[in-house]
Amino acid sequence: MNMRELVKQLAERMQTLNHLLPILPEEELYIRFECETETAVVAISKHRISPAVEVDERRVLTVRGSKEVLESLLNGRLKLQQQIRLRELHISGSFRHMLLLESLLHLAKPYRYVC
Repeated sequence: MNMRELVKQLAERMQTLNHLLPILPEEELYIRFECETETAVVAISKHRISPAVEVDERRVLTVRGSKEVLESLLNGRLKLQQQIRLRELHISGSFRHMLLLESLLHLAKPYRYVC
């Protein structure tokens, strides 16, 4: 699956979760996911959660890593802090935005059904 599809799935999942609304920022935050071959951006705010094309560079959090690592992050298999400690991901942006992303990813994890 490519990065844009993964980011689109994350945005769609987050749009349906009303419990995320209190922690979403008023102004848009852009989260850019970069791997070796692709880049995908999602805009997050109380008013909109969607893949983005245009970005305000002052409000960007960039997450860089391999496609496999980013896929495991977006699918909820590994935590952001775990991957940072293992040096599999590099984050650039404010610490506050990184903590917000970590919270959002944790709260928007896809459900796993056990049979």
